[in-house]
Amino acid sequence: MKKRKMKMGWFGWTMAGVVLITLIGSSLFFFNVFQLDMKTLFQDDNFIGSTDQKDISEEAMGEIDRVRATLGNENEELGGFIATMHEFYNKTTGYGGINNLDWDEQREQAETIIDTIEGDKADIIDEALLTDLTQIADLAKRILDEQDSDLIRNLHRYFHDLDIALNDYKTFDRIWNVTDTLKDIEKVKK
Repeated sequence: MKKRKMKMGWFGWTMAGVVLITLIGSSLFFFNVFQLDMKTLFQDDNFIGSTDQKDISEEAMGEIDRVRATLGNENEELGGFIATMHEFYNKTTGYGGINNLDWDEQREQAETIIDTIEGDKADIIDEALLTDLTQIADLAKRILDEQDSDLIRNLHRYFHDLDIALNDYKTFDRIWNVTDTLKDIEKVKK
């Protein structure tokens, strides 16, 4: 029995072309609507589950509660600022937003961070918290001159961990371990 080759013909090629153009158009529309780029699909470092994060145990949660009860109560106004900044970075960097930052907005926020921290530093007694705030201010100052998304990512991580330490922020299952304020959490885990 002879094998017969199937030819697509003009109708088959037309249908294949329409399907291909529809897929490409839909993908472009999706990525534009959600302000994503192709790197977002292949990078894990923007999302929960990155290898830089640390799981939180029950003992660590107890230590966080202890820090929150003491340091959080002593610095309620600063805690409000930290929560506001954390919310800003969740909004502007989440779901691939870190790859499409509005740098004017980020520089404006960096100026707010610098002004607030410089104004509040004199009232901070805790050395670890003071060190963290100094690190945050240094990152914010660099953002004024550089367009480096890693600086924004690091700021977001600082505000995330400090929001856990100072406020009643509980919608997390990991910490970044970038702050001196929560450095004892690592000791609890070992």
